[in-house]
Amino acid sequence: MADSSSSSTSEYEKEELLDRMLTRLALCDDSKLEALLSKLLPLAISSLSAHSTLVRNKVLEILSHVNKRVKHQLEIRLPLAELWKVYTEPHAASMVKNFCIVYIEMAFDRASFKEKEDMGPVLIANVSKLPQQHQDIILRIAARVIGECHASGIDNEVAAKYRSISGSQDRELFIEFFRHTMLYQMPPQGGGSPPGLSVVQANRVIGKNPLKSDVILTMKLGILNVIEAMELTPELVYPIYLSACVDRQDPVVKRGEELLKKKAFGANLEDPNLVNRLFLLFNGTLAAENIPQESRVNPGNAALKTKLMSIFCRSITAANSFPATLQCIFGCMYGTDTTIRLKQLGMEFTVWVFKHVRTSCIQTK
Repeated sequence: MADSSSSSTSEYEKEELLDRMLTRLALCDDSKLEALLSKLLPLAISSLSAHSTLVRNKVLEILSHVNKRVKHQLEIRLPLAELWKVYTEPHAASMVKNFCIVYIEMAFDRASFKEKEDMGPVLIANVSKLPQQHQDIILRIAARVIGECHASGIDNEVAAKYRSISGSQDRELFIEFFRHTMLYQMPPQGGGSPPGLSVVQANRVIGKNPLKSDVILTMKLGILNVIEAMELTPELVYPIYLSACVDRQDPVVKRGEELLKKKAFGANLEDPNLVNRLFLLFNGTLAAENIPQESRVNPGNAALKTKLMSIFCRSITAANSFPATLQCIFGCMYGTDTTIRLKQLGMEFTVWVFKHVRTSCIQTK
């Protein structure tokens, strides 16, 4: 009984505190609002873990007031580091995390260059440990930050922070996201997902709001600079640099070609994982695969396919990667977007396959 009474008192005191804060917020001038929010906002969101409906309602009232005050005043900054600390608390309630992520996005829109630069590596360092529904949001924020901060380069101190990210699952997630971002192109007026991506993947890159061409450009250049700074294995970065080489925007193409020669020339073209990723870029999702339509990956465009064919014709693993090998040859010869050059390369690859195919592949496939 004593514990119950103590808990009730605590909830009552918290409600009283929040009520006083709401009053203070209402009376606060805009010039002093930023300083007040630096303490009030993390405290209010943390209070959503309370069991009391009255406390939660009071928090929602505070947040509603904050939204009205800061929505059109981007010069009022929000406490980014403090919000991130609340969000990453090991035992933070789901409601706390869900509200926190909303204000973290708002905080990044208002953050200084230095804040964004410092937080970029922090965002992706433990992305695999975040709730599934928040991973894409955080990756989109990270990509935007990288574009804003590193499109023209990255200094050694920040580069070292990105290199220090060691979690294999984290690395896998953000490399995949960066790969999809590099493939993304603004869709034609008729809509549809870009070549090399599924509808789900394209939506994952852009989120709720369409990306402008200048934003896409800086994001891609920033990603290329960060990927170079991270000193990843050639097999991981090869598809990213290759996709950059056929981009619609010349600065991305130039940087992609430079990095492909400089950083990925030693890629092992017999690595099965790399070859599978490259075949996915060429073929998209194979017809026999039972995958929902919105998750089916489109084949790459003709320019990307042409580059890929010159790679396949140097890889014995590619010659033995059935059924992707056959689908690739068929696409060269009869694909709807094939070209004379692709047909020629398809014939060259056919000769390469006959020369290097293993007997076991012919017998079992």
